[in-house]
Amino acid sequence: MGTSSNHPSPNIPIWRPAKAILGRSDWTAERQSNELWRAALADREGRLRADLSDPLLASASRLAEAGLDPSSAVRSFRESLNEAQAAGLTLDMGARALARAAAAKTGAQGFASELFAEAASYYVSRDLPSYIGETGRVGTTSDAIRFKDEIRNIARETARAGGTVRTDPEGWREYVSAVIGALQRGGGAR
Repeated sequence: MGTSSNHPSPNIPIWRPAKAILGRSDWTAERQSNELWRAALADREGRLRADLSDPLLASASRLAEAGLDPSSAVRSFRESLNEAQAAGLTLDMGARALARAAAAKTGAQGFASELFAEAASYYVSRDLPSYIGETGRVGTTSDAIRFKDEIRNIARETARAGGTVRTDPEGWREYVSAVIGALQRGGGAR
């Protein structure tokens, strides 16, 4: 049986604003989302932008567009990762997003929306459990789950509002850049 553990965001200046307001009832979910994305995109010398722009994720968007069943789509994506000898958290998020998009038959747009929702969920999950029950923050685990869903939906809707998803590597990179800009500014569909 496996165990899970909470690996919080680093205690460095770029994360402090996001951590200070995460799960607080006196801050809107939209503002909390903006702060999370600002911190995530500044962390690791900005590598998240490159990770999300990876041409392998563009290929996953093409697989989503192809209308394959979920297991075939994910198997094809995993094969491309093996061929490229590529691995990583963002690519794992891509596999989960691809499975959901293929199951829902939502194509490249659905894949992109789910990829950004996965990333948002990851960043919320790193710190939110530490604040459950604190005064002025999410009070219960159920409240935390609802809040995390709200943050995921903000990312999902912002990605949907980001325009047409292009599945070629350059077009994918441009699309990702537009969505990231909107998430940082709070200029999504909300």
